[in-house]
Amino acid sequence: MEILDKIVEVLGYAVVNAEDGSVEEVKGSSSRPLGDLTAFFSSAGEVIKNSLELGEIKYILFNYGGNRLLIFLYESKYLGLEIKAEANPRAIIERIRADAGKKAEEKVEIEKKVEVEEKSKTEIPRSLSSKLRQINLLVSEFGGEGNLKHWLDCLNKGLTVFAGDLLPFVGIVENKLVFKSKPPEDKEEDFLKGLRTIIDFLVKEAVEEMGSSQARAKVQAVIERMK
Repeated sequence: MEILDKIVEVLGYAVVNAEDGSVEEVKGSSSRPLGDLTAFFSSAGEVIKNSLELGEIKYILFNYGGNRLLIFLYESKYLGLEIKAEANPRAIIERIRADAGKKAEEKVEIEKKVEVEEKSKTEIPRSLSSKLRQINLLVSEFGGEGNLKHWLDCLNKGLTVFAGDLLPFVGIVENKLVFKSKPPEDKEEDFLKGLRTIIDFLVKEAVEEMGSSQARAKVQAVIERMK
């Protein structure tokens, strides 16, 4: 495990399968049989826990030599760590679990990114793609640097009111309106009208909020970016 190699208080470690007690990995500078010790004491701990009805055992810790052996359940594995005598076992466990949580969050973010990329590959007619781009540029232009959430809310409102049959096919992903699935060919004209209506709605909202002159200038900026 990568995180264990980075903790200086950990001199060596073993990974044991919690189901069958098999030693899966042993690593580090320890001269002791960490795999066998971890497998034996984790199994013994389970027997004692069940016999005495102790409930959950957070970890097992005992001294030997000048160091200590720390054993605890991590996901579906028992980890046996030889740690320095002065090391804080709870702090080490918390650091390992925190690293696992961080990696889980990173995995979710990667999966979201892949999902967005896959959705962006959805083939849609050029006319619909152009209107979609126009809507996203308008939201970006109206929102500027500090008001994007408000204009995304306006876009959501416009979709709810005016999208009609288009609504199941679109959604906002990473602050962009995208097609989640390929629209039916016979609905292209209807969907195009729906997107135009949403554009009109956004422009009218901009005129009401910032005045016609400023709204017109921002719309013109979008037109220039569309060329």
